[in-house]
Amino acid sequence: MSRDLQPFRSTATGLNTRRKLIAALVVLSFMSYVVYRGANRGSDFKYPYGAARLLWTTGKLHVQAQPRYPLSLHVLLSPLAGLPFWAAVSVWAAISFASMAALPGVLARLSDIDPRRQFLAWVLVAPFFADALILGQSDPINIFLVAAGLLAAKQGRAGAGAMLVGLAGMIKILPSVHWLTIFARTRSWRVWPGIVLTILLGLGLIVAAAGWEPALLALREQAQWLRDQEKPWHLVARGGDLRPNNESLPIVLARTFGDLPTNRRDPNATSLARLPLPLIWSAWFTILGAMAVAWLASVRPAERLDDGRGWLALFALTSIIMLAATPICWNHYFLWTFPAALFLNHRPKLLVAAAILSLIGSASQTARALGCHMALALGLFLLVAVDLRREARSRSVSPATEPP
Repeated sequence: MSRDLQPFRSTATGLNTRRKLIAALVVLSFMSYVVYRGANRGSDFKYPYGAARLLWTTGKLHVQAQPRYPLSLHVLLSPLAGLPFWAAVSVWAAISFASMAALPGVLARLSDIDPRRQFLAWVLVAPFFADALILGQSDPINIFLVAAGLLAAKQGRAGAGAMLVGLAGMIKILPSVHWLTIFARTRSWRVWPGIVLTILLGLGLIVAAAGWEPALLALREQAQWLRDQEKPWHLVARGGDLRPNNESLPIVLARTFGDLPTNRRDPNATSLARLPLPLIWSAWFTILGAMAVAWLASVRPAERLDDGRGWLALFALTSIIMLAATPICWNHYFLWTFPAALFLNHRPKLLVAAAILSLIGSASQTARALGCHMALALGLFLLVAVDLRREARSRSVSPATEPP
């Protein structure tokens, strides 16, 4: 009997090998395109590389070269700045692709969802990951670092997990909000040494690169810049980043419902009202407050779920609060909806519908101006919060309903 089955086994093995080869060729082709585009300065990597290059060649920190990114990124990228630009692009692309390749395995151990069962969640977020890779953005690396940090904390290494999340925060400030995720899930004092050590490491890198006084001056300059230049009302006042591709919640609210000056209105944006801008900012703060309350109300129910399910739920909710809080939210930022999509993996029709709506929205400037992807993220937040409470409630009542 086994001899009769041998030809079928050989055929199946050959098919699997061919599929793997085709997949590898597709990935290599895509990576080659990413490197080619980046090397020809068609990606955003040139901006942080330029800031790092200034540090590498002058020994000075130039805050205004990349004011929205932590100064630690200038230092972390400075070794790449010593390479020719095409080589630096290639290394960055390799790190990004490696992070994306490792992410399914890390999430499988964090959430207890096998990589094959993650397929529909990947369908939803794949365009965001592709956009991030093409643009040379750091989000694929950051979401991997955060997921790895949460996994370390889940395995009892809260300090190491906090440091991995902090490393992501040294590349981009926003992911450090996931320190709250670790603390909420572990309640461990080891989180605090991890946070402190990461902050000291980041400061140490900046001081080592530029010296004490220049480092402190640069940090003060950046803090002032963020305080005085990067709030939503600052963007509206100077007309910066108001185009439809910025789907941040406050900017979407301002474009759609706010009384913007005539010279700040985009022809592709649909205006439904002319409400005073202070009222728009109040609405934004109100939404953020409601999301924070929902997050706090979800911490205890998450403890009643399976360990992986509880971690995934707070990962999802925290990530979407992070998106709603930032005044700048480009298309690739929405790869942070991946944990929410994964949490809702038991709703395949919902994920397919969300993926279709996301693609339709991406094809329309008007839909992006209305914040179609931010609306999708907020919808996922609500669904995760509702499903989390429903599952926790069923867990708490099911033992009492079981027959003796």
